[in-house]
Amino acid sequence: MMLPRSALLGCAFAVGLLVAPAAGWTQDDPTYTAAKQRAADAFKDGRYDVAAQLFKEAFDAQPHGNLLYNIGLCYEKSGDVTNAVTYYQRFIDAVPNSPKRPALVSRIAELKKSLHADYVEVSVSSRPAGATVFVDDKSKGAMGAAPVKFQLLPGTYTIIAELPGHEPANQSITLSQGRPAELDLVLVPADVIGSVLLIISEPGAQVLVDDKPVGRTPLEGPLRLRQGPHTVKVMKPGFGAVARTVEVKAGAQEALSIDLSDESSGDLAGGDVPGPGASGGGAGFWPWVVVGAGVVAVGGGAITGLSAKSLHDQLSDKEANDELIASSDIDTGNNLVLLTNVLYGVGGAAIAGGLAWWWFGSDAPVGTRGSVQAGLGVGPDGAPALQVLGTF
Repeated sequence: MMLPRSALLGCAFAVGLLVAPAAGWTQDDPTYTAAKQRAADAFKDGRYDVAAQLFKEAFDAQPHGNLLYNIGLCYEKSGDVTNAVTYYQRFIDAVPNSPKRPALVSRIAELKKSLHADYVEVSVSSRPAGATVFVDDKSKGAMGAAPVKFQLLPGTYTIIAELPGHEPANQSITLSQGRPAELDLVLVPADVIGSVLLIISEPGAQVLVDDKPVGRTPLEGPLRLRQGPHTVKVMKPGFGAVARTVEVKAGAQEALSIDLSDESSGDLAGGDVPGPGASGGGAGFWPWVVVGAGVVAVGGGAITGLSAKSLHDQLSDKEANDELIASSDIDTGNNLVLLTNVLYGVGGAAIAGGLAWWWFGSDAPVGTRGSVQAGLGVGPDGAPALQVLGTF
């Protein structure tokens, strides 16, 4: 009786779990033995994801080629076709003379067909044209010379372009199913490139060059930049943002040292913004003294204004009743009105001047200094009160 091709292939897969390790490997590694046994038990129980991870542990302990086959089989059983194809192919590459090779090559082709609808087309061009294009790692081989098109499964990749006499260029790209992607990588001639070694006191600080993020400290190595001036900005919560300009020279390396501990806390770094009297850059405490004096003056003006209004009401009542009005009362009322106007004018000018002093005297960037609101109201005891609210 002839078995269907798929049944024969299934038998071949099952045999894979029983293939003896290649000759020459010692079998007394307890990590290998334990992981392989646990993997076989997980496979029998139908826990294919777990079995795949355990076979990987066994492979790390002793890299037998048949374990790659077993891993691929576990992934296929679990429905992870992409990893199944990857490990089946690794098995073929590692054990090219395996008797299972013909059937497995056919199976890989079938699995790839099932994945075809999921692949995303990627078009990569370069300036200058002709750069060799790689995906993630050069060891995986080139995709061709730009302009080039190829297909990748959805996910995040790093596309690399290299051209003799030019600095390599790379760009991260995230692919979504059904959305083709196009990249144009610009390669800069190597003879206009220099290096900048950044020496930054604090780890975990965000580094930007010309307002573009380049990573967090400590950086892996010197930055490769086009010759000319560049602005380096370093930010970390709890520290002031530091910006420095560095002149890059072609073929040379510059060193730039930045000590964040010398900077006041706050501003763009995301730390707490210093309040009145805090140490560091900016106008400091005195603008708030001026604002406070202005608030007191305006408050005094509100009080004298209410007194003037009360006196005016009293005099109006006397006039309505044909009562005599003393000239001293009129003088008092005029003086109260004059004093109210003076206090309002002086207080308003002091508040405006103090806030302007703080605003323009602070070294914190615009948009990070908070906000201020002032208003005249009535206190709990009925007396007038000026309220100044906001964040500084």
